[in-house]
Amino acid sequence: MLDTLFATFFGSQPSRNPQPVAVLIGFVLLSILALNAAGKVGAGIAGVIIFFLLFWIAGLLGWLWLAAALNFSAQLLGGQGTAQDSLRAVILGVWPLMISGPAIAASQWPGILGQFLGLLLGLVVLIGTLMSLTRSLSQVHQLHWGRALLAVTLTAVTSLLAWLGLILWPLMLVLGL
Repeated sequence: MLDTLFATFFGSQPSRNPQPVAVLIGFVLLSILALNAAGKVGAGIAGVIIFFLLFWIAGLLGWLWLAAALNFSAQLLGGQGTAQDSLRAVILGVWPLMISGPAIAASQWPGILGQFLGLLLGLVVLIGTLMSLTRSLSQVHQLHWGRALLAVTLTAVTSLLAWLGLILWPLMLVLGL
């Protein structure tokens, strides 16, 4: 996976090069998420910088993990893409997260209308991200959209089960000993 990451940024590319777009989307997405987080906790510019660096490190690890998991699921379902294609598909597929700011801002409005509107916009962003990621994965792995959606769903379910296992294993050890 590290070889693929290196090849994505520094290796030779085909004539149609979506890499600058992917890097721009990643930078804008990190900036928006850092601004959202700093605004939510009331931090100033130092908080934005700290959140940006923290999200950059965590985002890089999450990006690699999600791309590997989606690549595995897509390959399992007959996909033809490479790990490098999956890396690009993930970064290009999560662009709807850039519009999460209005959902956060709307949820801060007083009253039940603000909370409802914030939840509704958050749901729209989540569904848009799911659709965009599915479409991106479908394109790079030459999968029918149903199989691509199944790959995304399979990855999400296994991720949730992994989190559950991460919580339950220590609990089992502590309570069982």
